[in-house]
Amino acid sequence: MTLFVGRAAESEQLRACADEVRAGASRLVVVEGEAGIGKTSLVRGFTASLDDFTVLWATADPSETDFPYGVTGQLTRRLDRAAVAGFPLLAEPAPGSTPHVIGGQLLLLLGELQQSGRPVAVVVDDLQWADRQSVQALGFVLRRLWSDRVLTILATRPVAESDNLLRSSERATRLELGGLSGDEVASLARALIAGPLTPGLSERLHAYTGGHPLHARTVLTEVPADVLRDDTQQRWPVPRSLLLAINTQFDRLPAGSREMLEAMAVLDARMPLSAVGRLAGLADPAEALGPALTAGLAVWWPSEPQSPVALVHALQRDAIYDALSPARRRALHAGAAGLVGTAASWSHRVAAADSTDDDLAAELEQSGTAEAALGRNAVAATRLRWASALSTGRDDRERRLLTSCAQSLLTLRADAVLPLRPQVEDCAPGPLRSCVLGIMDMMAGRIPTAETHLGQAWEEARATPGAGWVAALASLFLAQITIASGRGADTVRIARRTLDIGDLDPSTTDLTRALLATGRMWHVGPAAALDDLTHLPEAGVDVRDDNLDTLATRGVMRLFLGHLPAARADLRTVALRDQQGASSRLGPATLALQSVVHYLAGEWDESESAAERARAVAASQDQLAFDAAGRFAAVCVDAGRGEWPRAERRLDELSHIVQSFGSPPDIVYSSLAAATVAQARADHAGMHRSLGPLLDGTRLRYRPFRLWQQSLLVEALTGTGRLDEAEAVLHDLRAEHDGGYLRDVVARLTGQIAEARNRPRDAEETYRQALTFEVDADTAPLYRGALEHAYGKLLLATGSTSRRDAATWLTRAHRRFAALRATPFQQRCEQDLTATGLTVAEGAPGRPLTLTERELSVAHVIANGRTNQEAAAELYVSQKTVEYHLSRIYAKLGISSRRLLAEALRNPS
Repeated sequence: MTLFVGRAAESEQLRACADEVRAGASRLVVVEGEAGIGKTSLVRGFTASLDDFTVLWATADPSETDFPYGVTGQLTRRLDRAAVAGFPLLAEPAPGSTPHVIGGQLLLLLGELQQSGRPVAVVVDDLQWADRQSVQALGFVLRRLWSDRVLTILATRPVAESDNLLRSSERATRLELGGLSGDEVASLARALIAGPLTPGLSERLHAYTGGHPLHARTVLTEVPADVLRDDTQQRWPVPRSLLLAINTQFDRLPAGSREMLEAMAVLDARMPLSAVGRLAGLADPAEALGPALTAGLAVWWPSEPQSPVALVHALQRDAIYDALSPARRRALHAGAAGLVGTAASWSHRVAAADSTDDDLAAELEQSGTAEAALGRNAVAATRLRWASALSTGRDDRERRLLTSCAQSLLTLRADAVLPLRPQVEDCAPGPLRSCVLGIMDMMAGRIPTAETHLGQAWEEARATPGAGWVAALASLFLAQITIASGRGADTVRIARRTLDIGDLDPSTTDLTRALLATGRMWHVGPAAALDDLTHLPEAGVDVRDDNLDTLATRGVMRLFLGHLPAARADLRTVALRDQQGASSRLGPATLALQSVVHYLAGEWDESESAAERARAVAASQDQLAFDAAGRFAAVCVDAGRGEWPRAERRLDELSHIVQSFGSPPDIVYSSLAAATVAQARADHAGMHRSLGPLLDGTRLRYRPFRLWQQSLLVEALTGTGRLDEAEAVLHDLRAEHDGGYLRDVVARLTGQIAEARNRPRDAEETYRQALTFEVDADTAPLYRGALEHAYGKLLLATGSTSRRDAATWLTRAHRRFAALRATPFQQRCEQDLTATGLTVAEGAPGRPLTLTERELSVAHVIANGRTNQEAAAELYVSQKTVEYHLSRIYAKLGISSRRLLAEALRNPS
């Protein structure tokens, strides 16, 4: 049994957190400290007491940091197969699966496990070794634990990831483990030394070791008791470093125990006792294990199948491993390769090589290429780097090194590759070298140099047989540069030549087509861009998974053109397929753009929910650039409802994104958001100032949301008396739009200019004709309400009809604004209603529901016909969260069915 002393305060904090979870709240605890400080012992001792919890445990391994979702996969490994059967992506993530998709499935599983009535504990030990994708998935899960009884415990050395995860949770605690106290060291000494302690022994031991548990235990087990009790000694005869102390302790063990520990150090993983004994060449591994357990160097799980064993601490592993002779180390690695799985065997085979090995290098290259084809770029990069190191010939060595760098860069993490730049620069000139240098420059922010290198890679690859894939890779990164700088024509040219290469895989072909259409949209507008997407079936549900990037792009174009139902259908299909593991590269962006569709369609609560989910996805994947569209939609809702402080705070966040990236799309979203806030305030001068970054003199710079930009600019110019300029922009808007919700917008702007030019009859006829069109799925309620308001106000001002007619249109506008809770617009309408003699009560209902944002998110999804599980999947929460919020919704509204809920949302009171 493992000896554990002290940590009373930390254990009490953990117990308090567990009690909060039992009471119904989720909780995150990060246990942080240096190696050997006792994190694992504390967490294992505590979780052993959680008899009423379902415990999911994973231990990260430094040899598996390149394997996507290795840690999240461990969490479910020991569960009953039936429990995880409905969540296949947790056991076998699809190639390219994104963290929010895996996190979404983990949330559903956590909800399913809670159905038993037991809370869940999710424990990850050695978080510092976890693969990046698992960390991102965990961060997403922590953000979505709204009403779950889930205790998450993460044990880690001090790393940036722990700070990021702490920010992901609303209820988080950091436990920083330092050395044991003097009393705790005394307890440890009493447990390990027979007989009473001499005065001052524990104090001297605490001062000497700093209370470090592993160091103190090593001293107590290594130094004879009579020497420890001799208080005349100035120093104990222990090594000056902990690692040497461990080696001294190791050397005193029987030969069989030492051989077993050496085998365990090479395997560096929990392994069956029999397998460890076989590697060590021991006839009786159980006999050799005993002294190692007594010395505190090994841990054993005898109650588990195959009786796994492992070393206790990484420090012990390092000390034992580093002391191995080169010959002994190679021999053990060679034997280990045959005991572990195929994936783990590669590192042992490489470690067993005592010189270059072209045959092994060729096998590694072949394996790395296969991993790359499956989308496991980090794994491919590692194997190709090993292949390079084992290569005899310069050509092979450099090709494998450069390909390894390219695979690492495809993960969009430059930290592991940028230190290799000198080696890359030393390689012979060629297209792959130029391509890798270009991507390195791009990730380091040296955009002009990156573009030069990538352009050179393209030209060199064209003249090099078999280098088509390099040309395609260079072109894809070049296209990202040109899109980020708003150079649509260059993007079109680059994408076309990439497609001309031929022999691209279906996913890359589709992404290139999406880039081509996006470039055309930046260059000539979204209507023309749709011509590049005619290969897609009209119905999004009929689109293949390898065409989801172009489907997402079509949804964006339809949104920009104002066709809301078509845009909604395309974007929703991409999002649903993404949840199922199809993993579109543009999938994470679709949530943000769905929030814009919801805003325009008057589904403001749903817009806020989608925007919140989009922000959670962006945060979990460190993709701040994907965050702008969602924040833009959120600002629009805040402005429409007069939530000024929150709108201003989000405008500041958008400004930060612009300062961080400065890309044209971010500038468009930030400026449009600021102009929309000014519009809600009826501040026309402020609208024009906000649109300043989008203007080149009197012309708009950018194509995305150009029609929205034009409508705001016309309103700003009209409101500030610049009517000739307003008419010129309106002329362009009329020429470019082809219906949709913009029909009402154009009519209102046309009428406003006519009113400003003192042509009330023309304005009245414009409004009247536009309002003869029925409200349909393309109608934006805010803009229809604004048109009705303008018409009613004009009728009231001119007296051309009865006050009753004016009141009718003002009442319709007021009802529409009230349903949206569009307070600023509603208040302005109320002022005009008062002029007709009507009171507010006669004009429209008040605020519809007193539900929280999260309750409204659940309510709208359930009212749209989803089951609880479908709602949970769509909202990226657990089923328990949906059930919890649904019960509160029913209680607040005094209803008991989904039908009544749908009616309450349609007819608020």
